[in-house]
Order: sequence, then C-alpha cells, then structure tokens
Amino acid sequence: MHDDTTPPDPTPGPARYVEPGGVAREETLPGGNVGGAVRRGATVRRPAGPWTPAVHALLAHVRARGLDGVPDPLGVDEAGREVLAFLPGEPVDLAEVTDARLASAARWLARYHAAVADFRPGRRRWRFEERDLRPGEIVCHHDATLYNMLVRAPGADDVVGVVDWDVAGPGVPLDELAMLAWSGVPFYLDPGPQEGARRLRLLVGAYGAQGADVGLAAPAAPDVARHVVVRMTAACDRIAAGQAAGDLGMRNLAHVGEPARTRAGVAAYAERLPGLLAALAAAAAAAAAASSSA
Repeated sequence: MHDDTTPPDPTPGPARYVEPGGVAREETLPGGNVGGAVRRGATVRRPAGPWTPAVHALLAHVRARGLDGVPDPLGVDEAGREVLAFLPGEPVDLAEVTDARLASAARWLARYHAAVADFRPGRRRWRFEERDLRPGEIVCHHDATLYNMLVRAPGADDVVGVVDWDVAGPGVPLDELAMLAWSGVPFYLDPGPQEGARRLRLLVGAYGAQGADVGLAAPAAPDVARHVVVRMTAACDRIAAGQAAGDLGMRNLAHVGEPARTRAGVAAYAERLPGLLAALAAAAAAAAAASSSA
C-alpha cells in the first residue's frame, strides 16, 4: 500500500507581482471554459487557488530545463490572481488539425515529459488532490490538448505554446497521450476506424521519434486507444467532484454541458473501440509486411 502520510504541502505562496509602468487595460482572452483569464499588457491574469504555488514551481522547473512554449510564472497581483507572462501565438483551429499539427503537438508532449521527468516536488496541493508522486508517475499537464495549444500564425503547424496549466497534477505519460488523442485524432468525433488508426499511429510515432532523442519510450498505439476510455472517464469524474466541492472553474464547465457531454462521447467511443483496435492491428501487420519485403 502506498504511504501517503508525508507532511502537508510546504510550498511557499507565489511572490507579489509588481507591474512595471502604468496599469494596462484588461482584455478577456478567448476560449477557456473554466473562465477568468484576462490579458493585461504582457501578462495573463487568472484566478489563483491552493494549487497555484505547485503549478508555478512546475512551470519554473520545466522552463529551467529549456522547454519551449511554457509561460513564465510571475507571481500574484494585487487582486490575488496568478500572473503569467503572455505567450504569443494563435489558438489552434480544431477544424484544421492537420497531420503536421498533430505530430508537432505529440513532439512537444515528449519534450515536456523529458523536462518534467526529474521534477519530484514531494507532497503538493494540486487542483484535484494533495499528495506525493507515486513510482512511475510524473506531474502531467492533464489538459495538453489541441485547444490549449498555440501556433505561430493561422495556418501554421508548429506548436509554439501551451496554456492552461491549472489542472496539472500527478499522472502517467499514457494519460497525456490518451487525452491528446481524444482532442487531436480526434476521438471525441468519429473519424472512422481506418482514419482513426492512421492518425493515432501518426501521433504515437511522432511522440516516439521525439522521445528517442530524449530517452523516452512510446507506448503501443492500441494501449493508447484503450486508455482513452480510462483517462476521459477520470476527467469527467474530476470535473464532477470539483463541481460538488464548489470549485468555480469546474462549475463553469456545466454551462457547456460538462461532464455529461464528454461522458456521452466516451460511451460512443467505447462502442467504436473494437473496430479501431482491429484497424490498428491491420495497419501494424501491413507495416510489418512492407518492412520485411523492403
């Protein structure tokens, strides 16, 4: 049994951010169903919570490891909101998730997992739980989905930024790949078994190719496909628990039908899963045959 009796989270609160110059006008940022994010000058402000010190420690760590596309944590402002450096870029258009864009997202995820691998912060308060990491776990972004990624310009494919780190917490890399597959293949829609298999193999292949450069191994595509049900069910359960506990950000998700909307999508995906697994097996067999005859 895991011993989870370590002392309470000792992380100090973020430093008070002092804005240079005059006070800039605030502009509500698009997207983000949890709500509350505004841009003020070169910064982003959003509601803080007991999890904010741990998230800021995470951001500082991966930035120190050289990870690209991560906001600089600057502290808290006079209103108690967290302050992050604004990341330039354009939100990904979910109607135009090209193969190149999906592959870029997977490569960024592998770089993140390499950068966070040695972050062992001890017992910390995260948004959904307070505990230490268990063997085999890392601190996951937990929402590294296409809708939280930025590209340099409309129509560009390379991911240059990842936002919305507030639900980061303990997990395993497979959790992140499953969630990226949900949003990026995308499995929240029905791409059909052959196209779903092709896109999932592309995602896993891109993650594995980047991971090979930084000492990470990619899971098998069928394992990711199966884990989508596990990961997205857990996401729904966390949203529901947050709503019951009075987490305002999670309650805001009820306005867009969550978690009921995603639960229905996961149930539909589970019905399609056997066909997807069969298509993955056929694709793997075809690739092996082509390789042996080359």
